[in-house]
Amino acid sequence: MKELEAIASQEVDWLGYTFDNILRAFLNTSFHHQLSVAAWRLPNQQTQHVILDTSEVISSTDWQLEELSPGFVASPFINADEESPYVRADIYYQSGKQQCQTASNAAQTAKIYSSLQQQLRQNKSAQIHTVPLNNSFFSAEPAKFSDIVANAVKAIEQGDFKKVVPSRNKLVSLPDNFDSARTFQQLCDAYPAAFVSLFSISGVGTWMGASPEILVSTYRQEQRRVFRTIALAGTQPLQGKDPLRSAAWRQKEIEEQAMVSRYIINCFKKIRLREFDEDGPKTTAAGNLLHLRTDFTVDMEATNFPELGSVMLRLLHPTSAVCGMPKEPSLEFIQQHEGYDRSFFSGFLGPVNMQDETHLFVNLRCMQLLGQQAILYAGAGVTIDSEPHREWEETEMKMRTIQKLMIDND
Repeated sequence: MKELEAIASQEVDWLGYTFDNILRAFLNTSFHHQLSVAAWRLPNQQTQHVILDTSEVISSTDWQLEELSPGFVASPFINADEESPYVRADIYYQSGKQQCQTASNAAQTAKIYSSLQQQLRQNKSAQIHTVPLNNSFFSAEPAKFSDIVANAVKAIEQGDFKKVVPSRNKLVSLPDNFDSARTFQQLCDAYPAAFVSLFSISGVGTWMGASPEILVSTYRQEQRRVFRTIALAGTQPLQGKDPLRSAAWRQKEIEEQAMVSRYIINCFKKIRLREFDEDGPKTTAAGNLLHLRTDFTVDMEATNFPELGSVMLRLLHPTSAVCGMPKEPSLEFIQQHEGYDRSFFSGFLGPVNMQDETHLFVNLRCMQLLGQQAILYAGAGVTIDSEPHREWEETEMKMRTIQKLMIDND
């Protein structure tokens, strides 16, 4: 394996190329050979990553994280069978290290590396996998969304559930010079505290986003294995000279965030896990928005719970931050009233077992790319104190987080 890696790494000259050049080469190679590709940048880190799955069939996996080979998983919002598209890290590039790990199929590896080198030299605009557009998916009218919110408030008043998170989407045109590799880099620059991701899979499509919400992370910290998740809810625009200190929260947002925190704690109770650290709630910035956030961490070795990541993933998804509380009745309301398929919006995605770390995020602040068009998505947490016009405005603010990068894609 080491000999193969040494031979393959000599076949591609990575030096002198920026990450967006390299990502563009990975995307074009994926498109021409009908392969799967994923790229990401973790919050508050500089390192960028891109992987290519050299198998010629779409890989999928269940949610038993601890048993997976290194790769990138993407799950839709509704996923009853827990089977999710999986991009294996057959070829892996990490910015700043000019190195790759490769699959054991030498012939396939040589072919793909030859394609990557050719694409690097040409540096043409990124080509991506797309799926057909279904116009019935779109629900962008203010009146329609306001009616959904009003119906949700009535259901809460009747005691059907305590909170629900209806969403909406809208179709927008992309500029003629739009390039997904360049936009990925712009997202990294604009949102350093977010998880920036892009995946493109034949027959599945291409999604890109900058999410602020950790779902499940497992990693080593000071010789111990740590599990981490967060409760993130409540939204207002970032404004003023010192927004983190001066932000004032209404009772509606405070209670909304508290529900998400209680949901996580109830999940811990279900598995009889009592030893966890809770930090928050605190005001945090995500792009041009502010949210309330509480962090939860668990020492997996002290609790003797090595499979905690997989167990909590099944309990948490879909979280009350993107679905509602209790989960079952709020999910039923969404399916009855929303009127479209969320697909990967408010699902989860991220790298698994890459360098002995797993980081899964809720797929928020995202868009689905469709050639010269894109679908934007956003949701709003509805409680008994919600006002329809405010919830519409919240979804507009969230969509602008991504949309403003499309206006100037030079």
